Amino acid sequence: MNTQWFARAAVTLSVVTAGALSLACGGGGGGPSGTPQLALQKAPTASGDGQSDTVLSTLPSPLRVLVTLGSMPHAGDTVTWATSDPGGSVSPLRSVTDASGVAATTWKLGHVAGTQTATATLPGAAGSPLAFTATATPGAVTQMIRPTGDGQAWMVGTVLPDPLAVTTADQYGNGVPGVAVAWQVTSGAASVNPAAATSNASGVAQTTVTLGATPGPITITATNAALAGSPQTFHVTAQPIPTSAAVTVGAAIVFTSNRNGSANPAVDTVAAGGTVTWTWAANSLQHSVLSSGTPSFPSSMIQASGSYAFTFTAPGTYRYICAVHGASMSGTIVVR
Repeated sequence: MNTQWFARAAVTLSVVTAGALSLACGGGGGGPSGTPQLALQKAPTASGDGQSDTVLSTLPSPLRVLVTLGSMPHAGDTVTWATSDPGGSVSPLRSVTDASGVAATTWKLGHVAGTQTATATLPGAAGSPLAFTATATPGAVTQMIRPTGDGQAWMVGTVLPDPLAVTTADQYGNGVPGVAVAWQVTSGAASVNPAAATSNASGVAQTTVTLGATPGPITITATNAALAGSPQTFHVTAQPIPTSAAVTVGAAIVFTSNRNGSANPAVDTVAAGGTVTWTWAANSLQHSVLSSGTPSFPSSMIQASGSYAFTFTAPGTYRYICAVHGASMSGTIVVR
Protein backbone atom coordinates (compact mmCIF):
# COMPACT_ATOMS: atom_id res chain seq x y z
CA MET A 1 0.00 0.00 0.00
CA ASN A 2 1.29 3.48 -0.97
CA THR A 3 2.05 5.44 2.23
CA GLN A 4 2.56 8.71 0.31
CA TRP A 5 -1.01 8.52 -1.09
CA PHE A 6 -2.41 8.17 2.46
CA ALA A 7 -0.42 11.17 3.66
CA ARG A 8 -1.70 13.41 0.85
CA ALA A 9 -5.29 12.31 1.47
CA ALA A 10 -5.00 13.13 5.19
CA VAL A 11 -3.74 16.66 4.45
CA THR A 12 -6.58 17.28 1.95
CA LEU A 13 -9.22 16.08 4.46
CA SER A 14 -7.79 18.36 7.15
CA VAL A 15 -8.01 21.47 4.90
CA VAL A 16 -11.59 20.73 3.80
CA THR A 17 -12.70 20.12 7.38
CA ALA A 18 -11.14 23.37 8.63
CA GLY A 19 -12.86 25.36 5.87
CA ALA A 20 -16.22 23.88 6.68
CA LEU A 21 -15.82 24.68 10.37
CA SER A 22 -14.89 28.27 9.52
CA LEU A 23 -18.03 28.76 7.40
CA ALA A 24 -20.22 27.26 10.09
CA CYS A 25 -18.91 29.56 12.81
CA GLY A 26 -19.21 32.76 10.78
CA GLY A 27 -22.66 32.38 9.20
CA GLY A 28 -25.49 34.98 9.59
CA GLY A 29 -23.40 38.10 10.34
CA GLY A 30 -23.28 41.25 8.23
CA GLY A 31 -20.12 42.98 9.41
CA PRO A 32 -16.51 42.24 8.50
CA SER A 33 -15.69 38.51 8.45
CA GLY A 34 -19.37 37.78 9.18
CA THR A 35 -19.49 39.66 12.55
CA PRO A 36 -22.98 40.92 13.54
CA GLN A 37 -23.46 44.60 12.64
CA LEU A 38 -24.41 47.27 15.18
CA ALA A 39 -27.23 49.44 13.74
CA LEU A 40 -29.08 52.61 14.74
CA GLN A 41 -32.65 53.34 13.67
CA LYS A 42 -35.72 55.28 14.81
CA ALA A 43 -37.83 53.33 17.27
CA PRO A 44 -40.47 51.37 15.31
CA THR A 45 -43.23 52.93 17.42
CA ALA A 46 -43.40 56.39 19.03
CA SER A 47 -40.05 57.60 17.69
CA GLY A 48 -41.02 61.25 18.25
CA ASP A 49 -40.19 62.22 14.67
CA GLY A 50 -42.37 64.75 12.79
CA GLN A 51 -43.90 66.62 15.74
CA SER A 52 -45.08 70.24 15.67
CA ASP A 53 -45.27 72.87 18.42
CA THR A 54 -44.64 76.56 19.01
CA VAL A 55 -41.10 77.92 19.15
CA LEU A 56 -39.18 77.23 22.38
CA SER A 57 -41.68 74.53 23.40
CA THR A 58 -40.55 71.16 24.72
CA LEU A 59 -42.07 68.56 22.42
CA PRO A 60 -44.63 66.34 24.18
CA SER A 61 -43.13 63.07 22.94
CA PRO A 62 -39.47 62.15 23.53
CA LEU A 63 -37.19 61.18 20.65
CA ARG A 64 -36.50 57.42 20.70
CA VAL A 65 -33.99 55.26 18.83
CA LEU A 66 -33.47 51.50 18.66
CA VAL A 67 -30.00 49.94 18.62
CA THR A 68 -29.64 46.40 17.32
CA LEU A 69 -26.77 43.95 17.00
CA GLY A 70 -27.32 41.34 14.32
CA SER A 71 -31.01 42.39 14.23
CA MET A 72 -31.41 41.82 17.99
CA PRO A 73 -31.99 44.72 20.47
CA HIS A 74 -28.74 45.70 22.13
CA ALA A 75 -28.40 47.22 25.61
CA GLY A 76 -25.63 49.38 27.03
CA ASP A 77 -24.81 51.59 24.00
CA THR A 78 -24.35 55.34 24.55
CA VAL A 79 -26.26 57.48 22.05
CA THR A 80 -25.31 61.17 21.69
CA TRP A 81 -28.08 63.69 20.92
CA ALA A 82 -27.72 67.20 19.42
CA THR A 83 -29.63 70.10 17.85
CA SER A 84 -28.16 73.23 16.26
CA ASP A 85 -31.30 75.40 16.11
CA PRO A 86 -30.85 78.72 17.99
CA GLY A 87 -32.36 78.47 21.45
CA GLY A 88 -33.04 74.73 21.10
CA SER A 89 -31.71 71.91 23.29
CA VAL A 90 -31.92 68.19 24.00
CA SER A 91 -31.85 66.58 27.44
CA PRO A 92 -30.04 64.38 28.19
CA LEU A 93 -27.22 64.93 25.69
CA ARG A 94 -26.28 61.24 26.08
CA SER A 95 -28.53 58.29 26.88
CA VAL A 96 -27.82 54.56 27.20
CA THR A 97 -29.92 51.89 25.50
CA ASP A 98 -32.06 49.84 27.86
CA ALA A 99 -32.76 46.09 27.75
CA SER A 100 -35.03 46.60 24.73
CA GLY A 101 -32.28 48.49 22.86
CA VAL A 102 -34.04 51.86 23.18
CA ALA A 103 -32.45 55.22 24.10
CA ALA A 104 -34.43 58.47 24.43
CA THR A 105 -34.16 62.22 24.97
CA THR A 106 -36.50 65.22 25.21
CA TRP A 107 -36.29 68.02 22.62
CA LYS A 108 -36.86 71.71 23.23
CA LEU A 109 -37.38 73.62 19.97
CA GLY A 110 -35.38 76.71 19.03
CA HIS A 111 -36.84 80.18 18.48
CA VAL A 112 -36.81 80.22 14.64
CA ALA A 113 -40.10 79.09 13.09
CA GLY A 114 -39.99 76.41 10.41
CA THR A 115 -38.37 72.98 10.13
CA GLN A 116 -35.87 72.13 12.87
CA THR A 117 -33.55 69.14 13.16
CA ALA A 118 -32.12 66.97 15.94
CA THR A 119 -29.64 64.11 15.52
CA ALA A 120 -28.80 60.86 17.27
CA THR A 121 -25.25 59.50 16.87
CA LEU A 122 -23.72 56.13 17.75
CA PRO A 123 -20.14 55.80 16.42
CA GLY A 124 -19.61 52.70 14.34
CA ALA A 125 -23.30 51.93 13.94
CA ALA A 126 -24.98 51.64 10.58
CA GLY A 127 -27.52 54.44 10.09
CA SER A 128 -25.61 56.89 12.29
CA PRO A 129 -26.05 59.83 12.51
CA LEU A 130 -29.84 59.68 12.46
CA ALA A 131 -31.92 62.84 11.86
CA PHE A 132 -35.27 63.79 13.41
CA THR A 133 -37.34 66.78 12.22
CA ALA A 134 -40.02 68.92 13.84
CA THR A 135 -42.00 71.98 12.79
CA ALA A 136 -41.76 75.07 14.98
CA THR A 137 -44.73 77.42 14.64
CA PRO A 138 -44.61 81.14 15.56
CA GLY A 139 -45.51 82.32 19.01
CA ALA A 140 -48.11 84.96 19.86
CA VAL A 141 -47.99 88.11 17.73
CA THR A 142 -46.32 91.01 19.56
CA GLN A 143 -44.88 93.42 16.99
CA MET A 144 -44.99 95.03 13.55
CA ILE A 145 -41.61 94.97 11.76
CA ARG A 146 -39.77 94.89 8.42
CA PRO A 147 -41.55 97.67 6.48
CA THR A 148 -40.86 97.54 2.74
CA GLY A 149 -41.77 99.82 -0.17
CA ASP A 150 -40.83 103.08 1.53
CA GLY A 151 -39.23 105.96 -0.40
CA GLN A 152 -40.70 105.26 -3.84
CA ALA A 153 -41.25 108.07 -6.34
CA TRP A 154 -43.52 107.62 -9.35
CA MET A 155 -45.68 109.58 -11.74
CA VAL A 156 -49.01 111.07 -10.72
CA GLY A 157 -52.05 108.97 -11.59
CA THR A 158 -50.09 105.70 -11.63
CA VAL A 159 -49.72 102.72 -9.28
CA LEU A 160 -46.49 102.48 -7.30
CA PRO A 161 -44.45 99.62 -8.77
CA ASP A 162 -43.89 97.97 -5.37
CA PRO A 163 -46.61 97.42 -2.74
CA LEU A 164 -46.14 98.74 0.78
CA ALA A 165 -45.78 95.93 3.32
CA VAL A 166 -45.15 95.16 6.99
CA THR A 167 -44.64 91.89 8.87
CA THR A 168 -46.69 90.99 11.94
CA ALA A 169 -44.38 88.89 14.12
CA ASP A 170 -43.82 87.18 17.44
CA GLN A 171 -41.13 88.40 19.84
CA TYR A 172 -38.46 86.50 17.89
CA GLY A 173 -39.35 88.02 14.51
CA ASN A 174 -41.24 85.02 13.14
CA GLY A 175 -44.09 86.10 10.88
CA VAL A 176 -47.55 85.46 12.33
CA PRO A 177 -50.47 85.04 9.90
CA GLY A 178 -54.05 86.24 10.23
CA VAL A 179 -53.35 89.61 11.89
CA ALA A 180 -55.31 92.71 10.83
CA VAL A 181 -53.44 95.80 9.63
CA ALA A 182 -55.12 99.10 8.70
CA TRP A 183 -53.62 101.21 5.88
CA GLN A 184 -54.34 104.93 5.67
CA VAL A 185 -53.18 107.89 3.58
CA THR A 186 -52.50 110.59 6.17
CA SER A 187 -51.22 113.32 3.83
CA GLY A 188 -50.97 113.94 0.10
CA ALA A 189 -53.06 112.68 -2.83
CA ALA A 190 -53.24 108.89 -3.11
CA SER A 191 -55.41 105.87 -2.37
CA VAL A 192 -54.64 102.43 -0.92
CA ASN A 193 -56.12 99.04 -1.74
CA PRO A 194 -56.93 97.27 0.48
CA ALA A 195 -57.38 99.70 3.34
CA ALA A 196 -57.71 96.74 5.74
CA ALA A 197 -55.30 93.86 5.11
CA THR A 198 -54.71 90.55 6.91
CA SER A 199 -51.19 89.13 7.18
CA ASN A 200 -50.53 86.10 4.98
CA ALA A 201 -48.87 82.78 5.86
CA SER A 202 -45.50 84.55 6.14
CA GLY A 203 -46.94 87.28 8.38
CA VAL A 204 -46.84 89.90 5.60
CA ALA A 205 -49.67 92.44 5.24
CA GLN A 206 -49.50 94.71 2.22
CA THR A 207 -51.36 97.30 0.18
CA THR A 208 -51.14 98.80 -3.30
CA VAL A 209 -50.86 102.57 -3.67
CA THR A 210 -52.38 104.58 -6.53
CA LEU A 211 -50.99 108.09 -6.73
CA GLY A 212 -53.38 110.99 -7.18
CA ALA A 213 -53.26 113.78 -9.75
CA THR A 214 -51.31 116.22 -7.59
CA PRO A 215 -47.49 116.02 -7.46
CA GLY A 216 -45.81 116.08 -4.06
CA PRO A 217 -45.01 114.07 -0.94
CA ILE A 218 -47.43 111.48 0.42
CA THR A 219 -47.53 109.84 3.85
CA ILE A 220 -49.16 106.47 4.49
CA THR A 221 -49.41 104.51 7.75
CA ALA A 222 -49.85 100.84 8.67
CA THR A 223 -51.52 100.40 12.05
CA ASN A 224 -52.46 97.74 14.59
CA ALA A 225 -52.62 99.48 17.94
CA ALA A 226 -51.99 96.25 19.87
CA LEU A 227 -48.54 95.72 18.37
CA ALA A 228 -45.18 97.23 19.25
CA GLY A 229 -43.77 99.18 16.31
CA SER A 230 -47.21 100.41 15.24
CA PRO A 231 -47.86 102.57 13.38
CA GLN A 232 -45.28 102.14 10.64
CA THR A 233 -44.99 105.25 8.45
CA PHE A 234 -44.17 105.29 4.73
CA HIS A 235 -43.13 108.29 2.63
CA VAL A 236 -43.59 108.25 -1.14
CA THR A 237 -43.59 110.95 -3.80
CA ALA A 238 -45.91 111.66 -6.70
CA GLN A 239 -43.88 113.15 -9.54
CA PRO A 240 -45.12 115.30 -12.41
CA ILE A 241 -45.56 113.55 -15.73
CA PRO A 242 -42.29 114.06 -17.63
CA THR A 243 -42.32 116.21 -20.75
CA SER A 244 -39.65 114.17 -22.53
CA ALA A 245 -38.41 110.62 -22.93
CA ALA A 246 -35.35 109.03 -24.55
CA VAL A 247 -35.17 105.61 -26.21
CA THR A 248 -32.04 103.81 -27.45
CA VAL A 249 -32.39 102.02 -30.78
CA GLY A 250 -30.24 98.88 -31.22
CA ALA A 251 -27.42 98.04 -31.48
CA ALA A 252 -29.03 94.58 -31.41
CA ILE A 253 -32.71 93.97 -32.19
CA VAL A 254 -34.02 96.06 -29.29
CA PHE A 255 -35.65 99.32 -28.23
CA THR A 256 -34.66 100.30 -24.65
CA SER A 257 -36.16 103.05 -22.47
CA ASN A 258 -33.41 105.21 -21.02
CA ARG A 259 -35.64 106.14 -18.07
CA ASN A 260 -36.67 102.76 -16.73
CA GLY A 261 -34.70 100.15 -18.72
CA SER A 262 -37.78 98.46 -20.16
CA ALA A 263 -37.13 96.81 -23.53
CA ASN A 264 -39.16 95.11 -26.27
CA PRO A 265 -41.43 96.75 -25.41
CA ALA A 266 -39.69 99.90 -24.28
CA VAL A 267 -42.42 101.69 -22.31
CA ASP A 268 -42.37 105.43 -21.60
CA THR A 269 -44.90 107.98 -20.39
CA VAL A 270 -44.91 111.67 -21.32
CA ALA A 271 -47.31 114.54 -20.81
CA ALA A 272 -49.33 115.79 -23.77
CA GLY A 273 -47.01 118.14 -25.61
CA GLY A 274 -43.98 116.05 -24.61
CA THR A 275 -41.26 114.91 -26.98
CA VAL A 276 -39.77 111.43 -27.38
CA THR A 277 -36.31 111.10 -28.92
CA TRP A 278 -35.00 107.83 -30.36
CA THR A 279 -31.22 107.62 -30.73
CA TRP A 280 -29.43 104.89 -32.66
CA ALA A 281 -26.68 103.15 -30.67
CA ALA A 282 -23.10 103.01 -31.95
CA ASN A 283 -22.54 100.19 -34.45
CA SER A 284 -26.28 99.70 -34.74
CA LEU A 285 -27.99 97.50 -37.30
CA GLN A 286 -30.43 99.08 -39.73
CA HIS A 287 -33.60 99.95 -37.76
CA SER A 288 -36.56 102.27 -37.91
CA VAL A 289 -39.31 103.60 -35.65
CA LEU A 290 -42.50 102.46 -37.39
CA SER A 291 -45.85 103.53 -35.89
CA SER A 292 -48.24 100.57 -35.52
CA GLY A 293 -51.91 100.58 -34.57
CA THR A 294 -54.16 103.48 -33.62
CA PRO A 295 -53.52 106.28 -32.87
CA SER A 296 -50.54 106.56 -35.16
CA PHE A 297 -47.65 108.96 -35.46
CA PRO A 298 -45.14 109.69 -38.26
CA SER A 299 -42.40 107.06 -38.59
CA SER A 300 -38.66 107.47 -39.02
CA MET A 301 -36.54 106.37 -41.94
CA ILE A 302 -34.67 103.07 -41.84
CA GLN A 303 -31.20 104.05 -40.63
CA ALA A 304 -28.15 102.83 -38.69
CA SER A 305 -27.20 106.07 -36.90
CA GLY A 306 -28.53 109.43 -35.84
CA SER A 307 -31.78 110.19 -34.02
CA TYR A 308 -35.47 110.79 -34.55
CA ALA A 309 -37.82 112.92 -32.39
CA PHE A 310 -41.57 113.40 -32.30
CA THR A 311 -43.79 115.60 -30.13
CA PHE A 312 -47.06 113.98 -29.00
CA THR A 313 -49.85 116.51 -28.58
CA ALA A 314 -52.85 114.22 -28.01
CA PRO A 315 -53.28 111.79 -25.08
CA GLY A 316 -53.31 108.11 -26.01
CA THR A 317 -51.24 104.94 -26.14
CA TYR A 318 -48.96 104.85 -29.16
CA ARG A 319 -47.21 101.65 -30.24
CA TYR A 320 -44.32 101.17 -32.59
CA ILE A 321 -42.08 98.46 -34.06
CA CYS A 322 -39.04 98.30 -36.33
CA ALA A 323 -39.81 98.15 -40.07
CA VAL A 324 -36.88 95.76 -40.53
CA HIS A 325 -37.41 93.40 -37.58
CA GLY A 326 -41.15 93.65 -36.97
CA ALA A 327 -42.86 92.82 -33.68
CA SER A 328 -39.71 91.26 -32.21
CA MET A 329 -38.52 94.86 -31.69
CA SER A 330 -41.21 97.05 -30.11
CA GLY A 331 -42.12 99.95 -27.86
CA THR A 332 -45.03 101.88 -26.34
CA ILE A 333 -45.50 105.59 -25.60
CA VAL A 334 -48.27 106.53 -23.14
CA VAL A 335 -49.29 110.18 -23.53
CA ARG A 336 -51.30 111.68 -20.67
